[in-house]
This record gives sequence, C-alpha cells and structure tokens, in this order.
Amino acid sequence: MRVLLVTWDGGGNLPPTLGIARELVRRGDRVRMLGHRIQQAVIEAAGLEFHPIQRGRDYVSAEPRGTVGGVLGLVALFADRGIADDALELLKQEAADVIVVDCLLWGVTGRLIDTGIPVVSLVHSRADFFDRNAHGPLGLLARLRGADPLASRRAALRLITTRADFEPPRADPHTGFVWQGTPVAAVPQALPEVLVSFSTTSFPGQAAALQRVLDALADEQVQVIVTSGAVDPATLRAPANARVVRYKDHSELLPRASLVVGHGGHATTARALAHGVPVLVMPMHPLMDQPAIGLALEKIGAGMSLPKSASPSRILAAVRQLLSDETVRAAAARIGVESRALDGAVTAAALIAQAAGSPSVASTKNVRS
Repeated sequence: MRVLLVTWDGGGNLPPTLGIARELVRRGDRVRMLGHRIQQAVIEAAGLEFHPIQRGRDYVSAEPRGTVGGVLGLVALFADRGIADDALELLKQEAADVIVVDCLLWGVTGRLIDTGIPVVSLVHSRADFFDRNAHGPLGLLARLRGADPLASRRAALRLITTRADFEPPRADPHTGFVWQGTPVAAVPQALPEVLVSFSTTSFPGQAAALQRVLDALADEQVQVIVTSGAVDPATLRAPANARVVRYKDHSELLPRASLVVGHGGHATTARALAHGVPVLVMPMHPLMDQPAIGLALEKIGAGMSLPKSASPSRILAAVRQLLSDETVRAAAARIGVESRALDGAVTAAALIAQAAGSPSVASTKNVRS
C-alpha cells in the first residue's frame, strides 16, 4: 500500500502521526510524509521519508505569538491551499493508494478528496473539540479564506487517536492511545517524582505558570523535573528540589513518575496515562483542546484541572491531593493497563488499509490541480 501522509508543525499532533507512519512501514507499506521543514529531523530520525512544504505557508509552533496573532496565524495555516499544491505535486511524481491528512488542514482536505484517492482525516485529540472549531469562529474565518472546515465529512474515514471515553459517544472509530515508545507501568519512588511539562508551542503566560509551579513545590518533599519546551530554562528560578531542562525524552522520566503537571496537550496526557501516571492539567490557551482534555481527565477520574493563573498555594494543594488520592491513582493505573494492551497505531494502520481498499483507489491520472 502506498501512503501519502500530510502533517504540520503543531507539537502534539506529530507523535500519533509518527507512530502510525512507523507502524505502516513495519507492515511493509510505502510511506511518504509531507510537513514543515522544522519537522524534518524528527521525521527522518524515525526512519521515514520526508518532503518539505514549499508552496504552502511555513510555520514554527515554538515561535512566540500573542493571543490574537497566534489565532490568526493558525487560521491562515489551516486554510492554506498551498500545502495541497505540494501534496498534488508529490502525487504526480508517485501515485498513492490512500492519503492521510491532519484534520486541521482544512484547506488541504477537500482538494485531496477531489482527487478520487481515499482520504483519511487524522484526528489527534477529542473530535468533538475539532468539530466545534469547524462550526465556530475559527471555521468562519477559514471559510472567508476559501477553505472548507467541514470537508472531512466527505473523507473515506475519520480516524480518532484517543480513547472513546475521552469524549461523548460518536460513530467514528477511536484507536486508543498511539504509543510514544513502549510504555511501561510507572513505579513511584520513595521520594515522589513530579514531571512538569508544558507545551513546546509558545503560549502567552506560559513562563509565569511554570514559575508558579516551581514556587508551589519548592518546599515540598518531592523531586521536580521540568521540561520547559518553548520557555528558556534560564528565565526560570529553580528551587533546590527541582531540575529544569528544555527537552528530555519523557520515556526516561515517566517510568519513575508519581505525577505529571501538564498543559493538557493530548500527546503529553496520553503518554502519562499509558504509564499509569495521574495528570494535573493547567491549560495554556482557552481556544485549544487543552481545557477539554482536562475535563476528560476529571470525568474518568485520572486527574484534575486548574487554571494557568492558579496561585502556588492552590497548585500545591492539588499536587498533594493527587499524590495521596488512591482512587485517582487506581483510575490512572487502570487506563495504563488498558493502553499498554494494544498500541493504537496498530488499530489505525488496519483501518487505513481498509480505507485504501475502497473502489476509488487512484493512479496518477486521477490527480488534478
């Protein structure tokens, strides 16, 4: 099976995409990935063939942006039809049996569906959140730019890479969590280890929120490790019980962790839960999926949410509660056991293969610009 996979530099959207791409290659499928240049090193390090976006809008998620500028920049990216031009050029060079497209690339999805090649819309968080965006102000702004935010309704498949209990019931298939590495059951240490990890995407107020977490835990009997992502570690004051690094592979940290304090990114949250670790969510942006992920965690009993403006005393109280609440820890452990039973990438690859088997499998003569 020949697969063209179209993605973008959105941070948490890449881990499930990479996991599925690797599983397709493992099955013997031919996979090409189209994405932003900044993604090249990570994608190629995963052993995948990378092609840079050239006609489409460039984007680097870690660049600092204000709230309004950040939203408008994302809308421009989501509505960008130039990325579709890049995809169509790759299809002219080599045919594909199925195209997998990030669900937020609204300007791409409809044009690629029109090729007649089966298209899979890859949903990397709660689908209900993305549906609300498509029907809301972001969708309206994208329509004004000529994109169709609802084009994925015509796709051969909408593939949701989360647990079904993370959102209200729906007909689209859920794969469960796609592994990042091979998760194992976390073994909490005598001195609890708390992993603090906010987004690799820059959001207003993110550095201040990280500092409040460090201040909250400064005198607590815990060991804190902060992966600061978009925030320069030099701008943070680390207490004696904390270590701050910009990046570190969480697969080295989660097997020992007792708690994750995160921003509610689906990828970070899923990775923590796959290890059976509870999560305290502090959403960095109200228009992202982060508040919805926090609500999902509270619903299934595996964590809780606080606003990013929460005071150090409130953060400390939440951390103490989550470290001591056996009900929460048991819920996270149960989800970990279920998540480790099957990599969601295996389910996703099988469903993509089914979609590719539809009657509209195309050759180069189907491709039109």
